[in-house]
Amino acid sequence: MKTKLGLMSSCLFLAACSSVPAPRFFSLVQVGQITAPQSMANKAVFVQTVRVPAQLDRKQIVLDLGAGQEVQLLNDYQWAAALSEELQQALSVNLTQSLGVPSAELSRQEDKIPYWRIDVDVQRFESKYGESVRQEYSWRLSPVRFQGTTTLCRISLQQPAGPGVEGLAQAHQELVQQFSQVMMQQMQQGSAPQAGGNIQSLQCVN
Repeated sequence: MKTKLGLMSSCLFLAACSSVPAPRFFSLVQVGQITAPQSMANKAVFVQTVRVPAQLDRKQIVLDLGAGQEVQLLNDYQWAAALSEELQQALSVNLTQSLGVPSAELSRQEDKIPYWRIDVDVQRFESKYGESVRQEYSWRLSPVRFQGTTTLCRISLQQPAGPGVEGLAQAHQELVQQFSQVMMQQMQQGSAPQAGGNIQSLQCVN
Protein backbone atom coordinates (compact mmCIF):
# COMPACT_ATOMS: atom_id res chain seq x y z
CA MET A 1 0.00 0.00 0.00
CA LYS A 2 2.80 2.42 0.91
CA THR A 3 4.48 1.66 -2.41
CA LYS A 4 1.29 2.43 -4.35
CA LEU A 5 0.75 5.66 -2.44
CA GLY A 6 4.34 6.65 -3.07
CA LEU A 7 3.97 6.00 -6.80
CA MET A 8 0.71 7.96 -6.90
CA SER A 9 2.34 10.90 -5.10
CA SER A 10 5.27 10.82 -7.52
CA CYS A 11 2.93 10.77 -10.51
CA LEU A 12 0.90 13.70 -9.15
CA PHE A 13 4.10 15.68 -8.51
CA LEU A 14 5.41 15.04 -12.02
CA ALA A 15 2.04 15.95 -13.55
CA ALA A 16 1.99 19.22 -11.61
CA CYS A 17 5.53 20.04 -12.74
CA SER A 18 4.77 19.23 -16.37
CA SER A 19 1.73 21.57 -16.31
CA VAL A 20 3.84 24.63 -15.39
CA PRO A 21 3.99 26.74 -18.58
CA ALA A 22 7.38 27.58 -20.02
CA PRO A 23 8.18 31.32 -19.94
CA ARG A 24 7.57 33.38 -23.06
CA PHE A 25 10.49 35.46 -24.31
CA PHE A 26 10.48 38.89 -25.99
CA SER A 27 13.18 40.96 -27.66
CA LEU A 28 13.69 44.69 -28.08
CA VAL A 29 15.32 44.12 -31.49
CA GLN A 30 12.83 44.87 -34.27
CA VAL A 31 13.69 42.37 -36.97
CA GLY A 32 12.76 43.68 -40.41
CA GLN A 33 11.77 47.13 -39.12
CA ILE A 34 14.94 48.99 -40.11
CA THR A 35 14.78 51.99 -42.44
CA ALA A 36 16.77 52.13 -45.67
CA PRO A 37 20.56 52.49 -45.15
CA GLN A 38 21.94 56.01 -45.31
CA SER A 39 25.67 56.43 -45.77
CA MET A 40 27.55 58.29 -43.06
CA ALA A 41 31.02 58.72 -44.64
CA ASN A 42 32.31 55.38 -43.35
CA LYS A 43 32.03 56.31 -39.68
CA ALA A 44 31.28 53.22 -37.61
CA VAL A 45 29.15 53.06 -34.45
CA PHE A 46 30.04 51.60 -31.07
CA VAL A 47 27.38 51.31 -28.33
CA GLN A 48 29.97 51.00 -25.59
CA THR A 49 27.92 50.90 -22.38
CA VAL A 50 24.26 50.67 -21.39
CA ARG A 51 23.82 51.05 -17.64
CA VAL A 52 20.51 49.94 -16.14
CA PRO A 53 19.43 50.18 -12.46
CA ALA A 54 19.95 46.85 -10.69
CA GLN A 55 16.25 46.39 -9.93
CA LEU A 56 15.46 46.54 -13.66
CA ASP A 57 18.51 44.80 -15.11
CA ARG A 58 17.02 41.33 -15.24
CA LYS A 59 15.34 39.05 -17.73
CA GLN A 60 11.91 39.18 -16.11
CA ILE A 61 9.62 41.91 -17.37
CA VAL A 62 8.95 44.31 -14.49
CA LEU A 63 5.46 45.78 -14.08
CA ASP A 64 4.93 49.12 -12.36
CA LEU A 65 1.83 48.66 -10.18
CA GLY A 66 1.42 52.38 -9.63
CA ALA A 67 1.24 52.06 -5.83
CA GLY A 68 4.24 53.92 -4.50
CA GLN A 69 7.36 51.96 -5.48
CA GLU A 70 5.57 48.59 -5.79
CA VAL A 71 6.52 46.44 -8.76
CA GLN A 72 5.82 42.89 -9.95
CA LEU A 73 8.27 40.53 -11.66
CA LEU A 74 6.77 38.39 -14.42
CA ASN A 75 8.61 35.09 -14.33
CA ASP A 76 6.42 33.75 -17.15
CA TYR A 77 7.22 36.71 -19.45
CA GLN A 78 10.87 37.55 -19.93
CA TRP A 79 13.27 39.42 -22.19
CA ALA A 80 15.56 37.22 -24.24
CA ALA A 81 18.51 38.54 -22.18
CA ALA A 82 19.04 40.85 -19.23
CA LEU A 83 17.59 44.29 -20.00
CA SER A 84 21.00 45.99 -20.36
CA GLU A 85 22.08 43.39 -22.94
CA GLU A 86 18.78 43.64 -24.81
CA LEU A 87 19.03 47.43 -25.02
CA GLN A 88 22.67 47.39 -26.10
CA GLN A 89 21.97 44.90 -28.87
CA ALA A 90 18.82 46.69 -30.02
CA LEU A 91 20.53 50.09 -30.20
CA SER A 92 23.54 48.66 -32.03
CA VAL A 93 21.37 46.83 -34.59
CA ASN A 94 19.08 49.82 -35.12
CA LEU A 95 21.92 52.28 -35.66
CA THR A 96 24.28 50.17 -37.78
CA GLN A 97 21.50 48.97 -40.08
CA SER A 98 19.67 52.29 -40.35
CA LEU A 99 22.90 54.18 -41.10
CA GLY A 100 24.41 51.44 -43.24
CA VAL A 101 27.65 51.37 -41.22
CA PRO A 102 29.56 48.66 -39.31
CA SER A 103 29.87 48.24 -35.58
CA ALA A 104 33.32 49.40 -34.44
CA GLU A 105 33.16 46.77 -31.69
CA LEU A 106 33.30 44.01 -34.31
CA SER A 107 35.96 45.62 -36.48
CA ARG A 108 39.57 44.45 -36.38
CA GLN A 109 40.49 48.03 -37.25
CA GLU A 110 38.86 49.56 -34.17
CA ASP A 111 42.12 51.30 -33.25
CA LYS A 112 42.24 53.02 -36.66
CA ILE A 113 38.74 53.68 -37.98
CA PRO A 114 36.66 56.78 -37.08
CA TYR A 115 33.50 55.99 -35.12
CA TRP A 116 30.81 57.38 -32.85
CA ARG A 117 30.98 56.08 -29.27
CA ILE A 118 27.71 55.92 -27.37
CA ASP A 119 27.28 55.55 -23.59
CA VAL A 120 23.75 55.25 -22.22
CA ASP A 121 22.27 55.50 -18.71
CA VAL A 122 18.72 54.24 -18.28
CA GLN A 123 16.76 56.34 -15.78
CA ARG A 124 13.35 54.76 -16.33
CA PHE A 125 11.97 51.72 -18.11
CA GLU A 126 8.37 51.62 -16.94
CA SER A 127 5.61 49.18 -17.88
CA LYS A 128 2.01 49.85 -16.80
CA TYR A 129 -0.10 46.86 -17.77
CA GLY A 130 -2.91 47.75 -20.18
CA GLU A 131 -1.93 51.43 -20.08
CA SER A 132 1.43 52.70 -21.27
CA VAL A 133 5.20 52.36 -21.32
CA ARG A 134 7.76 55.03 -20.50
CA GLN A 135 11.51 55.21 -21.08
CA GLU A 136 14.00 57.84 -19.93
CA TYR A 137 17.66 57.92 -20.95
CA SER A 138 20.74 60.06 -20.59
CA TRP A 139 23.48 59.46 -23.13
CA ARG A 140 26.83 60.74 -24.34
CA LEU A 141 27.66 60.79 -28.04
CA SER A 142 31.42 61.13 -28.64
CA PRO A 143 33.42 61.32 -31.89
CA VAL A 144 36.49 59.09 -31.94
CA ARG A 145 39.34 59.71 -34.46
CA PHE A 146 37.53 62.46 -36.35
CA GLN A 147 36.53 66.08 -35.77
CA GLY A 148 33.22 66.42 -33.99
CA THR A 149 31.47 67.60 -30.84
CA THR A 150 30.79 65.47 -27.78
CA THR A 151 27.15 65.87 -26.78
CA LEU A 152 25.32 65.01 -23.54
CA CYS A 153 21.57 64.50 -23.85
CA ARG A 154 18.52 63.40 -21.91
CA ILE A 155 15.23 62.15 -23.34
CA SER A 156 11.85 61.03 -22.03
CA LEU A 157 9.52 58.96 -24.23
CA GLN A 158 6.05 57.59 -23.54
CA GLN A 159 3.30 55.91 -25.52
CA PRO A 160 0.14 53.82 -24.96
CA ALA A 161 0.55 50.05 -24.81
CA GLY A 162 -1.63 47.45 -26.49
CA PRO A 163 -3.35 44.61 -24.61
CA GLY A 164 -1.40 42.04 -22.64
CA VAL A 165 2.31 41.69 -22.07
CA GLU A 166 2.71 41.46 -25.85
CA GLY A 167 1.41 45.02 -26.12
CA LEU A 168 3.91 46.23 -23.52
CA ALA A 169 6.84 44.54 -25.29
CA GLN A 170 5.85 45.96 -28.68
CA ALA A 171 5.47 49.49 -27.26
CA HIS A 172 8.92 49.25 -25.66
CA GLN A 173 10.37 48.09 -29.00
CA GLU A 174 8.89 51.11 -30.74
CA LEU A 175 10.25 53.57 -28.17
CA VAL A 176 13.74 52.05 -28.41
CA GLN A 177 13.50 52.48 -32.18
CA GLN A 178 12.52 56.14 -31.75
CA PHE A 179 15.40 56.67 -29.35
CA SER A 180 17.72 55.17 -31.97
CA GLN A 181 16.34 57.57 -34.60
CA VAL A 182 17.12 60.55 -32.37
CA MET A 183 20.76 59.47 -32.09
CA MET A 184 20.88 58.70 -35.82
CA GLN A 185 19.78 62.25 -36.64
CA GLN A 186 22.42 63.61 -34.26
CA MET A 187 25.15 61.67 -36.06
CA GLN A 188 23.92 62.66 -39.52
CA GLN A 189 22.91 66.28 -39.03
CA GLY A 190 24.59 67.33 -35.79
CA SER A 191 21.28 68.06 -34.05
CA ALA A 192 18.45 66.11 -32.45
CA PRO A 193 14.75 66.62 -33.27
CA GLN A 194 12.51 68.70 -31.03
CA ALA A 195 10.20 67.11 -28.47
CA GLY A 196 6.80 66.08 -29.77
CA GLY A 197 4.71 62.99 -30.32
CA ASN A 198 6.02 60.18 -28.13
CA ILE A 199 9.05 62.30 -27.17
CA GLN A 200 7.94 64.05 -23.98
CA SER A 201 11.16 66.01 -23.48
CA LEU A 202 14.61 66.23 -25.07
CA GLN A 203 17.60 68.28 -23.92
CA CYS A 204 21.18 68.32 -25.18
CA VAL A 205 24.33 70.22 -24.17
CA ASN A 206 27.74 70.33 -25.85
